[in-house]
Amino acid sequence: MDFEKYTSTSMVISTRELEILNLLSEGLSSKEIADQLYISYDTVRTHRNNILKKTKFKTLTQAVSYCIRDGII
Repeated sequence: MDFEKYTSTSMVISTRELEILNLLSEGLSSKEIADQLYISYDTVRTHRNNILKKTKFKTLTQAVSYCIRDGII
């Protein structure tokens, strides 16, 4: 997936955060995401928390649903 087109200055979430959202939408756990991206579990948790803070969603499910509905992921 080409995440670059969704990371303009008008978007608040980073390319890596979009990548995390995409993997969450595929049903991967934080541990599985960490293993696949070669990052630590704590880094995935930080990205997840940043997504929620930046988007103002209460849950990651809401964030994932929004991104799917809007064709972002």
